[in-house]
Amino acid sequence: MPTPDMLPTSRLESFRTLKVKHPRLEEVERFLLRAISGHRSYTLLDLYGAGGVGKSTVVEQIVRQLRDAETDPAVVPAVIVQASPEDVGSAARLDYYQHVLDQFQHHPAIRDRTKNLPLYINRGKKSNDPAEWLEVRNVVEYALRLFQVKVVFVDEGQHLLAPDPQCKPTAQLDWLKALANRTNMLHVLVGNFDLYEYCHLNGQTTRRMRDHHFPRYHLDNQKECEEFVGALQSLLENVPLTVDVPALLSHWRWFGEWSMGCVGVLGDWIVETVDALWSENKTVLTVDALTSSALQPDQRARLEMEARTGEHRVARAKVQSEQELQQLVDTHANERKSVQTVNPAANGGGRERKGNPVERAAVRDPVGNQAPSANTLRCIFSDVLDIDPGRFQDSGVARGECPECAALRQLQLRNGILRYPAHERRKTQTLQTERRWVQGETRWEIISGARRKE
Repeated sequence: MPTPDMLPTSRLESFRTLKVKHPRLEEVERFLLRAISGHRSYTLLDLYGAGGVGKSTVVEQIVRQLRDAETDPAVVPAVIVQASPEDVGSAARLDYYQHVLDQFQHHPAIRDRTKNLPLYINRGKKSNDPAEWLEVRNVVEYALRLFQVKVVFVDEGQHLLAPDPQCKPTAQLDWLKALANRTNMLHVLVGNFDLYEYCHLNGQTTRRMRDHHFPRYHLDNQKECEEFVGALQSLLENVPLTVDVPALLSHWRWFGEWSMGCVGVLGDWIVETVDALWSENKTVLTVDALTSSALQPDQRARLEMEARTGEHRVARAKVQSEQELQQLVDTHANERKSVQTVNPAANGGGRERKGNPVERAAVRDPVGNQAPSANTLRCIFSDVLDIDPGRFQDSGVARGECPECAALRQLQLRNGILRYPAHERRKTQTLQTERRWVQGETRWEIISGARRKE
């Protein structure tokens, strides 16, 4: 059996740079390419997800595709800017400007315009002079148009949008929206779940923006498990060492749990293990070797907690937005009904009608200040439940009791998030007795029989 020092180093280098195609990555890639090349009414897009799912990988692949497909050497179709966590507010904007201009210094026109630009050549300079800021912004916009840039990717975009305590929270988002609109150029912000929250601070900006979640694989979903195993198999089959692929695939759940369902984390883990074995002149990839190179328990716990917390925050925000929208729609409908009831003439009731008379439907008129019946049928509770997915699955109990109306409904587990579905308000007063989830004082619990009155 050949030892690693007898194998060509190029095999190891190829494996180090290997980027495995898998369904999650391909779906995001297709979405971004459509956004870049197709018709759109927006100029901002935020791509958010857990750390290690492959966001930076998909951006690098798209930039490579766009540049390879471009036949005109004078055109730069895509630019990548790396946002810095150290810069906030105006400092983050200046860092963005400098990163963009750095990538066009090969062109004489850009070198000529930046050689006397104070905010570009003096990297530590701070300025309150509006003329200097306008000058550097104009050069950036000129460069983007000159090279016919189609898209600007901002990696770690949450740092670029982080609010400056001295300014209003939406200042960064307003600035980027104005820049994207002036150049009519798509800006794709790539980052963690904080990015989603920063991008929803301003309703006017939201109209010109789209969101896209890059999800990880969840082991409570059969289809996602199969897709994760496919990505794992592709990685193992490309390892430049001796690998018992079927034996390692039998540990797929272990791989999934220790990588938090993130293919980027999985790839880094296997590559680092292979690199260590190669340097030690070992020839076989084993579970023991993988265990020694894995992230430490505290690291995995931190990543898992951040991913779950972020997923839960976004899911809760979306549910809350849906509820608020429904309340606004219902309120508007009720106001219109009230106006029509109080002032029939506003609906044409004061004019003489011609033709056949229209008979009213056989419906009883409301008495006093009764609320419309259509509203009373719908319960106000529909929310993300703070129940651990593993605890929910192990319990064998699938139904939950609504804390508002005591209705029983099937709980919905999707992508690791447990939801109580929207439903009509329960009409009967019969006590619930079946085994079910109920909301306790501090958390959701399982009970049997009638619930005791507090």
